[in-house]
Amino acid sequence: MDPVYVQWVEPSCPANTAKTAWTLTATGIETVLLHRMEVRIPAGHQGLTGIALVDSGAFVIPYTTDAPGWLIGDDDELSYDYEKELGHNVKLATYNTDDTNVHAWQVRMVYTPMSVVGSELASIEVIRALTGS
Repeated sequence: MDPVYVQWVEPSCPANTAKTAWTLTATGIETVLLHRMEVRIPAGHQGLTGIALVDSGAFVIPYTTDAPGWLIGDDDELSYDYEKELGHNVKLATYNTDDTNVHAWQVRMVYTPMSVVGSELASIEVIRALTGS
């Protein structure tokens, strides 16, 4: 079984940040198989904020055909199974149209580095090739 890692990120966004002028926060992960992303939208956001996962400029969670798509809510816990590879430039985009408060989110990403994906299977295949079994 491939090792599974967890990355926590807590992006924040200043008041009066328009949807069209979103901020970007580094996630600290790159070249990974993302299994799942969980987002906690604390109480108080009141639908005035949005967050999205971006990979090299493409909005991937939530995916929409007319990007950018945003996760919007208030006092919500959201979980998205993904099971796809992410590249070298993975960020969280955020906006905040609240005219008074800075808002933050808690994000947990469960992933496996692509450098080790399938490494156990590959090792078993090498052993079988060497032993003829």
